[in-house]
Amino acid sequence: MPLRSQPSERTRVAKFHGWLGALLLLLIIPVKAARWLGFDGSSAFLVDIAPSVLGPAGSLFLLLSSKGSLTRRFLLQTTLLMLVIAPGVEFAQLLPRPGILAKVRYTFDWWDVVASVLSLTVAYSVALITTAGNPPDRNAGP
Repeated sequence: MPLRSQPSERTRVAKFHGWLGALLLLLIIPVKAARWLGFDGSSAFLVDIAPSVLGPAGSLFLLLSSKGSLTRRFLLQTTLLMLVIAPGVEFAQLLPRPGILAKVRYTFDWWDVVASVLSLTVAYSVALITTAGNPPDRNAGP
């Protein structure tokens, strides 16, 4: 019976990033449910900005765990890409919506933009610590 080789450190880190990203994105569901149920209280502000904290960080970790071309970029390059996308999604809420989408309630708040940037800063720091000594493989195929 052949021995299975142990996964490389890079593979373990990518798997960790994938699970962490999925967990952060899934945590948005109970927060949205609490908002939908009309959760009021002293932590209502945290409930309001939680999706803007969890979403960008979760997306960054999922991007870092993928095997696509973004994985072969430097961590800083991928984070900068997310720093453009996350506030862009927040600002897209200000655009007029056609048809049935006009009835959907969107809430733009500057605190969401700040929370997105802070979230990505923390996620970058965590990713920097977990990927220390494991730079991306630029020679790997797509």
